[in-house]
Amino acid sequence: MIFSEIIELLSNLSDIEVISSGAEEEITEVKFIDPRQKQFSSSILYFSNTKQDPAQLPPQCIITDHSGISEAGTVTGNIAVISAADFGYVFNSVFQMVADSHKDGFYDSLMRTLDRVRNVDALIDIASQAFGASLIFIDRDFRILNYSTQIPVTDKLWKRNIEQGYCDYEFIKAVKSLKSVQMSDSTMTAIEVSCTSSPFKKFACRVYCRDIWVGFLIVIENHDSYRPEHADMLKTLSGVLGYAVMKYEPNYLYMTSEYHSFLYNLIIGADISSLPEAYRSLSFPSQMQVFYCRATGRTQSFPQERELANIMSSIIPDCHVIGRRDSAAMVGSHNILQKAGIVLSAFPADCHVKIGISLPFTDISELKAHYDEARDALDLGLVIDPDLSIYTFEDYGLYVMLRTVESSENLIRYLHPALPKLSEYDSENGSDLELTLYTYLKCACNTTETADRLFLHRNSVIYRLRRIEELCGIDLDDTDLRFRLRLSYAILNVLNGKRKWSGAGSGKAQ
Repeated sequence: MIFSEIIELLSNLSDIEVISSGAEEEITEVKFIDPRQKQFSSSILYFSNTKQDPAQLPPQCIITDHSGISEAGTVTGNIAVISAADFGYVFNSVFQMVADSHKDGFYDSLMRTLDRVRNVDALIDIASQAFGASLIFIDRDFRILNYSTQIPVTDKLWKRNIEQGYCDYEFIKAVKSLKSVQMSDSTMTAIEVSCTSSPFKKFACRVYCRDIWVGFLIVIENHDSYRPEHADMLKTLSGVLGYAVMKYEPNYLYMTSEYHSFLYNLIIGADISSLPEAYRSLSFPSQMQVFYCRATGRTQSFPQERELANIMSSIIPDCHVIGRRDSAAMVGSHNILQKAGIVLSAFPADCHVKIGISLPFTDISELKAHYDEARDALDLGLVIDPDLSIYTFEDYGLYVMLRTVESSENLIRYLHPALPKLSEYDSENGSDLELTLYTYLKCACNTTETADRLFLHRNSVIYRLRRIEELCGIDLDDTDLRFRLRLSYAILNVLNGKRKWSGAGSGKAQ
């Protein structure tokens, strides 16, 4: 609404006089004037029932005492006067007018946006700008479905939840123990779910598709974004979101079986003793592994859980799938490693799926630890060997361990002095001694294979290795030294990703 529209409506309710008219801007809020305030927003209609300094009036206001203002001759903006007796009635009326118009306008805007973007991700991103705050959509199991990126989530707890795609079991228990959550009903009323572990205010609202409860929509306010109408806006958005899910994301309505819920709860960290005993006694393969598959390309064509389970049942009969929008965990007997290539080929090519594989295990209660192994192997593999598609924890576990060291300074302490010495020598002489040493170690110290990798004659490799020993004062036949050098290269890979050598394979040797 704009000022002139409000004045026209108020003229039917109370005596009102306009003493100044100026440029009009859409009014989004109604507030009282704070006498300590020095700056005012032009999108807020301010009220006051006390005398005001003509030089300190807001751009748009309604007041009761205009003594000295009419005669000032210098007032600008939109200013109207009402009687003191009508002040409370007029304020409440205008507050409701603005709230209703904003609510209706917000709904219409959301529906127009949805008709244009036809996508839940885009809807949430655009809606977050209207809130001036971050938005997150989670399902009933606290799995992350969508979140805003134009106003990104900065809350540390929720950033971590988004990174892993789900909320930890302990986090979920803490949220469910909040009084506001326990006292909430099954309606779409927004509730506050703030906690002491975060400085940000949060509101949550249930999302329904017809009568099916799908999950929660959460707004995370920053320090400056809270507005009283945000609760109503969240309720409006949750209604539009429910419609969007039915029309564009019907897979969100798929409810997993209790057995899949049992596996999912193990993945997020639930103690197996807290889960239904009927599932704890189920038989599992004597040795299992976890495949963690993630789309690194187009995520829209990534198969949903039900579809993926049907696909995998023909490849790995004893496989169980726990999926989300762009990734999935598959649990099956340990020989699934032999079928990794077939599993990869089952995904659409434009998804560019990569796979992390855990170590074998025998106890299903250890599922979370091995799920983390598969994820960690994939995360580190993508950094160190981005051209590969399959990463096992057996191959990348050392890098995972090194990543847990608190700071890069602590890791650098363990570098063997031969590496920086060779790097400096190569830089000054245009040689490839560091690359030669790295390749030699990667080839299990086999000079013939090293020569093939570097496109060199075997005698050239032997010459370079002798030169390395002379420069660094080391003996490459020492197995302990080889381990320290391999560890040093692992440290560099963790710190810098896959190391690049500008002169790789150039054949230079100094």
